[in-house]
Amino acid sequence: MYKKINNFFLNRGLYKKRILLAVSGGIDSIVLLNILNIYFKNKKNLFVCNCNFQLNKNNKNNLYVLNYCYKNNINFFFKKFNLLKYIKLNKYSIQLGARKLRYKWFNKLLKIYKINYLITCHHLDDDIETFLINLLIGSSLYGLKGIKKINKKIIRPYLILNINKKDIYNYAIKNKIKWIEDKSNLKNIYLRNKIRNKLIPYLKNKFNIFNFVIKNVLLKLKIEYNIINFFIKNLSKKIIKKKYIYNYIYICIYYKKILFLRFYQYILYRFLIKYKFFNINLLNLIKKLKNGKILYSNDKKFKIIKDNNKLILFRNKLNKIKIILNNKIKQKIKINNKTFIFQIKKNINKNIYIFKKNFIYLNLDLINYPIYIKNWENNYHFFFKNKLININNILKKFKINRFFKKQILFLIDNNNNILSSLNNIFIYNNNYLITSKTKNILYFNFIYNINGIK
Repeated sequence: MYKKINNFFLNRGLYKKRILLAVSGGIDSIVLLNILNIYFKNKKNLFVCNCNFQLNKNNKNNLYVLNYCYKNNINFFFKKFNLLKYIKLNKYSIQLGARKLRYKWFNKLLKIYKINYLITCHHLDDDIETFLINLLIGSSLYGLKGIKKINKKIIRPYLILNINKKDIYNYAIKNKIKWIEDKSNLKNIYLRNKIRNKLIPYLKNKFNIFNFVIKNVLLKLKIEYNIINFFIKNLSKKIIKKKYIYNYIYICIYYKKILFLRFYQYILYRFLIKYKFFNINLLNLIKKLKNGKILYSNDKKFKIIKDNNKLILFRNKLNKIKIILNNKIKQKIKINNKTFIFQIKKNINKNIYIFKKNFIYLNLDLINYPIYIKNWENNYHFFFKNKLININNILKKFKINRFFKKQILFLIDNNNNILSSLNNIFIYNNNYLITSKTKNILYFNFIYNINGIK
């Protein structure tokens, strides 16, 4: 088994990469840590992380992993979580809450220490357990296909090499490797433990080729899922349009051109499940909705509004934004899925007096610091040539409805004067435009990060 793992890391050049190995102290992770410790020449590239969810007061796993890493000069990270408080606040199960907490921490470590890959120790038996769990809870093909062998920066070598628990156990006994058995794995209080300790042994006893059959089933499901997913992604591009200017997504509900209505419904379901809309018959509900009516996600964090032949997906509650800009030469600010860059410039082409796409130039000599970035409010206005200009009236001319208004950000000075909008809507105060006599210029541009609603 160690030769398989060594060749896997060697052939993919992983020994030259920065690797984070998630180690619980159990047999699966300790065996993999032992193998990597032998073959990793540059220990500076090997990182180990271990977390404690404080469910067991006598948990000594973290001390065992710590001592192992200390003796072998391996980088070690440890984190203690208040899991019970977290699942109570978020209404998660213990296992789901633990998974969310640890992966959030893993991703943070990858980013801070510029680590290339996270290695987890899921093996073939884990894949079979996941398949049976999802089968019993009525999952779709998405769940039945099992665990992904490679998921972006997460690599699962045992799964890729089809190594099961028996192979790992035999290696540990042969090489006299010590590990700590998690006593909670023996308690049949979780569905996974019931499947692991009762259902799978029963099925193996009844069917000698159980592992072989399930292994082939999982392989077929993964292949079929990838094929279906390829066609769904291509078709989704025609149906779902993402508008990140206002931080919303609209979904076209013209389905006459789609050959199979059920297939269209499944595409919609697959897309919206990310936003906690779990009803697979959502399309039937939408067809009955009148314009302007709202459907909420199961966790109430997102809403869908019907607007003629499209659906508009919003975050339900938009956080109020109030950011203060100082007079630094350059500032970079991230808000939702937008990155704003503000710069003060003195030497600039004086022929630039107008707005360009994603670029705005303002006369800094007339602006009173500090400057604020704020959400739209109904009473926003400014004076131009002794006339009161109401922002709401301008938005109406642009046909911006009440849902989009809340998404627009404005740049406001210390005297509460509106300088400009910070979106692709051209709203600006002419009093602050630059001229050939302008000495100091406030220049800003913004970049959209295309990664979905935040």
